[in-house]
Amino acid sequence: MANFQAGPVPRDALAYFRDKDLRVGFDYQDVWGREHAHAFTVAKAMKLDILDDVRTGLDEALAEGKTFRDFSQGLKPKLQEKGWWGIKEEIDPNTGERRRVQLGSPRRLKTIYQSNLRSARSAGQWQRIQRTKESMPFLLYELGPSENHREQHVAWAGTLLPVDHPWWESHMTPNGYGCKCRVRQVSEVEAERLEREGIQNPLAEIETDPDTGLPTGRRRRATMPVRREAPPTRTVSFTNRRTGEITQVDQGLHPAWASNPGQDRVRILRDRMTSKVDTVDRRLAQATTEDVMGSPILDEWVRRPEGELPAGILDRQAQAVLGAETQVVRLAPGRLPDSGSVAVEDLRQLPGVISQGILIGRGEDLDVFRRRASEDGNPWWLATVRRGEDNQRLYLTDYRMATDKDLEQARSSGQVIRDSEQL
Repeated sequence: MANFQAGPVPRDALAYFRDKDLRVGFDYQDVWGREHAHAFTVAKAMKLDILDDVRTGLDEALAEGKTFRDFSQGLKPKLQEKGWWGIKEEIDPNTGERRRVQLGSPRRLKTIYQSNLRSARSAGQWQRIQRTKESMPFLLYELGPSENHREQHVAWAGTLLPVDHPWWESHMTPNGYGCKCRVRQVSEVEAERLEREGIQNPLAEIETDPDTGLPTGRRRRATMPVRREAPPTRTVSFTNRRTGEITQVDQGLHPAWASNPGQDRVRILRDRMTSKVDTVDRRLAQATTEDVMGSPILDEWVRRPEGELPAGILDRQAQAVLGAETQVVRLAPGRLPDSGSVAVEDLRQLPGVISQGILIGRGEDLDVFRRRASEDGNPWWLATVRRGEDNQRLYLTDYRMATDKDLEQARSSGQVIRDSEQL
């Protein structure tokens, strides 16, 4: 289970925190929802040096296992020296209005410390869950040690679902500011036992010592059944007063926490990796793309299509025809009309199809034909590439089997850029 006590955080958790970019913001709603996966911010910290001080203090606390007291004692004097402490007048950049606002305070530092510690540990835990899900394929939602629990979180306690169930995309803990709920990974054998025997009721009465009549702090033995189906969703709407954006979340989730930090980190890393492929020479880019498309990264993307993957590399001539500034063809959610109908093993062929196939320009599109090793009447792979609106990206918009007739029609109606396949 996730441990939120003092002590150095695991490597995966620290990497999640260190991957974030600095983002200034006047209000906590200026950086919203999944943006927290790649942006570190503190409301009212409008100067990068102050934001950097807070981040450095948190980095040391996470890496060295500092308690909140140690973190606060080290950071507070630095913030006071720079004037970021107490209640002061600040100008809201959105409205130009001068307002009296709370800058640094012990309570704010505690929220900053706890929120970042818990989200980092959650992201790290998710990476470990993914590595061990074959032997421990289930997660159990548990209440934490808080004295008072949110009503909806109590209703979720005892939920036992597969690791890859969609419910965990939004309900992976923590689920709000100050939330101490946790998930525990269990094996199939333990899941069956829990279904038979139930779990300890977290709200059972506290035992009383018979000699002193005082509470012992231990709860009476009382079981409750586990839930093997996702709890019903009660959707509520939340309006971000800074941007006007309306977010719909399950009741009991705070909109700023209604995502899975571990999944969000994977999505961000995919996007960054795809962008970096565009900065290297073509041969290295091709090798990297083949490695990615041949790895479990593609399997995970097909199962949960978030972020973008490099699907292939175009040569300069094809780039010029499309008017594109990038060599990377990206696999992105929602761009393929029916990506679920394409087998993973067929998607793995894309780097070779795109780099070696016959190229035919067709208006805004580029059709790429490459021969398949098949005798089923569809001897070609047809991949269609389209330039994004900003000229900065190329997307795969179609990928299917094609006939000789399809190729001949494309030749006759389009601009042939490369007339034969490359070996």
